[in-house]
Amino acid sequence: GTGQICENSRILMDDRHARALVERCLPRFAAAGLRVLDAADIRSVQVKRIASLWAGMGSVYKLTIASSSGPLTSIVAKHVELPRICSSIGDQRKKASYDVEAAFYSRGHAERLIAAGAAVPFPLHVERAHGENVTICMTQLEGSSNHRGGNKAFVGWLACLHATYWGKARADEACEPAGSGLQKQGCYWHLDTRPEEHA
Repeated sequence: GTGQICENSRILMDDRHARALVERCLPRFAAAGLRVLDAADIRSVQVKRIASLWAGMGSVYKLTIASSSGPLTSIVAKHVELPRICSSIGDQRKKASYDVEAAFYSRGHAERLIAAGAAVPFPLHVERAHGENVTICMTQLEGSSNHRGGNKAFVGWLACLHATYWGKARADEACEPAGSGLQKQGCYWHLDTRPEEHA
């Protein structure tokens, strides 16, 4: 869709912005296992909003790329629009969560988990604009959350995550503020992040 307005009066991603994002992602297509494209090969980029984020702070889009040759290629773009001032504890918690997610994709953590055998979207491009907005472009994971053997697959994925970061040296490296930018207690539901709920 082109230039539509959603319920909170924020403009959805238009085709021109989507194409510009796709072009910034192209250098990472080969590493992600996607068909290699040149910007001149792109005929169009179709935008489909597939989810909205907490409190209307953005959307997740499926970007479908039609090229001059070959099948359609799809990627995912998560566009976060944070308030100029995060005055509430909830908004501060959301901002911290999105900052950590951007660090996860931009600083090699997703690729590290993929190399260890975990199913994680491959990062294609991460950008921050005006200190408020974050856009994360990634490959699309196939499958569903309720497939046969789901519990075993989930526990296996969790084991892979823990094995990748287990031990003080690996955990500290991942959590250094100047290093990789992940949280020492990376749980969104940690009680220290919810003083209003347990006051």
